[in-house]
Amino acid sequence: MNLIHYVSLHVESARTALRQQLGQPVGTLLTLLMLAVAMTLPLFLYLGVQSGQSVLGRLNESPQITVYMEPDAAKADTDTVQSLLLRDKRLERVRFIGKQQGLAELQANLEQDLVSMLDGNPLPDVFVVTPDAALAPDAMQALYQDMVKLPMVESATMDTEWMQTLYRINEFLRKILWFLAVTLGMAFVLVSHNTIRLQILSRKEEIEITKLLGAPASFIRRPFLYQAVWQGILSVAVSLGLCAWLLNAVYPLADAIFEPYGINIGWRFFTFGETALVLCTVVALGIFGAWLATTQYLLWFRAKK
Repeated sequence: MNLIHYVSLHVESARTALRQQLGQPVGTLLTLLMLAVAMTLPLFLYLGVQSGQSVLGRLNESPQITVYMEPDAAKADTDTVQSLLLRDKRLERVRFIGKQQGLAELQANLEQDLVSMLDGNPLPDVFVVTPDAALAPDAMQALYQDMVKLPMVESATMDTEWMQTLYRINEFLRKILWFLAVTLGMAFVLVSHNTIRLQILSRKEEIEITKLLGAPASFIRRPFLYQAVWQGILSVAVSLGLCAWLLNAVYPLADAIFEPYGINIGWRFFTFGETALVLCTVVALGIFGAWLATTQYLLWFRAKK
């Protein structure tokens, strides 16, 4: 029986809080829009970062580093470099392209017979190495530097240098995302605190009479906590709607920018688990702000007595 009474009190408090929200449509709408717009930026950045992860994952499947030997490198030098490369645990595959094989491939790709016009073979011996796909960008850069320092190696090129730039941009966006999430989370607590405080002041006489009649603090606090719950739920719904609209408006333009580079970004929306996490986080922040406001007022009322 006590459990039924306890549940009925919470249901009634939730209904009362919802009626109060709907009873002030203009103020409620403005508050929801302010909170939703503030949440939309970090949420949309999260979608962008997560969508970019799939692209970066595909780009990192088969990066390659091309190592060019000195033109006058002897076979012993080439064998030494090949032995060092084969012993390097950071490499998945090592492919050797000799001078003659490189010249034959060059001729096969030319429409005219230019080999006969050359006094000799100008091409060097080349190693095409495939690093481990699990290497991080910093480790990939360190491996590239090690390739350049090998004996009798003239130069090396890495076909994933532009991918490193994408990683850095992705990491930069991730840091901005966390910064916005923390700062806007604090702002959400403050907005919830201020909104509930205004609601408390508007019902000050009612609360004081209820308190004088012996109502416990939990009874007075409960409707305001549920008001914060409804405020969080509705603001998340509006923010997700804005994210969906923004995603539909942006992804055609982004695809048109990246398509010439062969990049197909797999845009996606929030999963059920991510939506639930966002909702729970926002509601928890709202409840915390409402709890601070009501506790502050109850302490003031007790001190006044």
